[in-house]
Amino acid sequence: MNKGKKRRGKKEEEETNGLIRLEEEEEEEEEEHNKTRGGKEYDDEGGLIICRLSDKRRVTISDFRGKTLISIREYYKRDGKELPTAKGISLTAEQWSSFKKNLPAVEKAIKKMESW
Repeated sequence: MNKGKKRRGKKEEEETNGLIRLEEEEEEEEEEHNKTRGGKEYDDEGGLIICRLSDKRRVTISDFRGKTLISIREYYKRDGKELPTAKGISLTAEQWSSFKKNLPAVEKAIKKMESW
């Protein structure tokens, strides 16, 4: 009888482990689903990822205290999540607009420097 109990206990444990694994897989799938809503990709903080400049750098748009921020920032991975570092910049919509207006001057300066 003891053997039967051990087997049932082991079987129940295996089934429980199977359920735990299934729950973990479902959570991972849900996280992936939350990262891509409506064909758009979102970061772990809920910011819309506009583009990935490299493995660690990206441009995102997010809401912070009711203000829209455009961020160009480096990210790192911890516990399976990609988190922002202090390396980067966040611009308000007004600052972004000013930056866009000055892009031709930036591009001109880049061309000039590259021709030296």
